[in-house]
Amino acid sequence: MEVLELKPIEKRVCAYVAKKNKDDFHEFDLVAIRDFIKKKKIDFITLDFNVDMKEFNNSELAKTLNEMNVKYFQVDIPEYAMGYIYQEIVEKTQLHNDLCDEYELMEDKDSLKGESLKNWIDMIRENIQEKEIYISLRLRPQWIVKKMLDIANKVTSEEVSFLHLVQADICEDICTQVTEYLRELEVKVVQYTKKHNIINIEF
Repeated sequence: MEVLELKPIEKRVCAYVAKKNKDDFHEFDLVAIRDFIKKKKIDFITLDFNVDMKEFNNSELAKTLNEMNVKYFQVDIPEYAMGYIYQEIVEKTQLHNDLCDEYELMEDKDSLKGESLKNWIDMIRENIQEKEIYISLRLRPQWIVKKMLDIANKVTSEEVSFLHLVQADICEDICTQVTEYLRELEVKVVQYTKKHNIINIEF
């Protein structure tokens, strides 16, 4: 079982972060991605796609990367790493639903009991949201960065460049956090996902 530990590696690492431009992961601009890999001398690609990798392995992008001898890896938080936090969310969600049902059946919602129950419901909902945000915007990005650096560390050269491709609807939530963690670990990051960038690359 892996332990989440973030520390710089003894290599010069450059990460290029970009998003795909369509929801269907089968659709990529293969010419553009080939040119980018050659121009930037990409050693490997990390993927943050909500897909079954067995299915992805049969995609045209996977075939193209195999032809170019560029390895690709899906990076995500392991299920066990969410552990008790996820279990707590499940239990509190069930409690929240039960209390909501009880509140809806109350005849006098303006009574002291009704107001207390409503406050309890709101408190549980806020707690659930806080834990979901922690998983998605802190814990998950940290695990993604750890896996990126683990892969980079296995590359034999002292200078490593990789492309991180993110599903568009995921990117809005996570790319900034992943970039910040990488830079804190002395990784050079070129991010193409922000609207104000001079160059916006989407594959």
